[in-house]
Amino acid sequence: MTSTATAEDYRDRFVQRLSQNMPGRKEFVIEHAEGCTLTDAEGRTYLDMTSGIGVANVGHSHPRVVEAVQRQMTRYAHVNVYGRFVVPEQVEMVDRLVAAAGPGFDMAYLLSTGAEANECALKLARKVTGRPKFVAFERAYHGRSFGALSVSWREEWRTPFGPLLPEVEFVPYDDLAAAAAAIDDRTAAVIVEPIQGEGGIRVPSDDFLPGLRALCDAAGALLIADEVQGGMGRSGTWFSHQHWDVVPDIITTAKATGGGLPLAAVLSQAERFATFSDPPLSHLTTMGGNPVACAAGIAAYDVIVEDELLEHATAMGEYLRAGLSALGPNFPGMVADVRGRGLWCALEVTVDANPLVNRMQELGVLVGSVLNQSGTIRIMPPLVITTAQIDTFLTALRTAMAEAA
Repeated sequence: MTSTATAEDYRDRFVQRLSQNMPGRKEFVIEHAEGCTLTDAEGRTYLDMTSGIGVANVGHSHPRVVEAVQRQMTRYAHVNVYGRFVVPEQVEMVDRLVAAAGPGFDMAYLLSTGAEANECALKLARKVTGRPKFVAFERAYHGRSFGALSVSWREEWRTPFGPLLPEVEFVPYDDLAAAAAAIDDRTAAVIVEPIQGEGGIRVPSDDFLPGLRALCDAAGALLIADEVQGGMGRSGTWFSHQHWDVVPDIITTAKATGGGLPLAAVLSQAERFATFSDPPLSHLTTMGGNPVACAAGIAAYDVIVEDELLEHATAMGEYLRAGLSALGPNFPGMVADVRGRGLWCALEVTVDANPLVNRMQELGVLVGSVLNQSGTIRIMPPLVITTAQIDTFLTALRTAMAEAA
């Protein structure tokens, strides 16, 4: 156990040495994480209702993931992952991803992060279509690298780094008429989060994604489903677009894909990826598809299947949203909306959400906000959460809301 003095030293050195985009000292020093909980250096345990922003879908330090990582490390940690060798762990990982994606997908390009995956997808769409334009959506978030930032909505984050990609048009989310007006014969792709994450866990109307699919088909544009946050069972299906039986042209996934290690993928068809061979090496990565990350991802995928976590996420999500909805009558005027799918939920409040988030941390429960929708509390616990743990969360939330009211 890290001593209190050592924890304070780490806080000081963290601020001094690590570049941060948020000011101030951090609240606590992490000592241990397991399942749905985190323990700090002072020995206090917190219920984690964030999953490390959607990463720990099978829980923190799942024994099977830990075992897979340890076993792989005894064999090899890293080799040339593209161009020279067959890495069996990559093959096994992609087999599982293709199975999860279903018909229409037969190949993947492995990377490390969601922003990388979206960069790759944008490049692939341009290479396949030869067109310059992208259509994206208001409140969208796709990453902070130049291409991914270009199709992310929040202007205050884009403007300081301009000029970015030209010919990006933003339209209101869940608005097919606006999308129809924007998608034309210059459009390489429409990039969409089937359920918006940083936009506030926004679930579209049932005709939106099928309508986008039809608009893209009519214009000869590709449809990119950004499943970086929504993939690997988060919404109760492998990928959130599967709730609407829509088949995109390209899927991007990251976060939970590696079972806690950095692993991302772009899923599509072999004929599209073939364009990256003209000229050869049109897209490259050094660390993407790292064997240890793939081993962790394989184990995490198998846990989701064998422990039936898609079904569990659906059932627990219904239980969670019922509990959230029950808060409304007790706090009239404070609860604006409860929404989500599976264990991907939002509580929208009419007051500043940050004091509620901070108070819940004091009560031993970690929740978060979202980047592009103020007043929204993000609730996305590991898929292994129990009803008892959800009840603990709801009790802390009721306490924080009562104090705020």
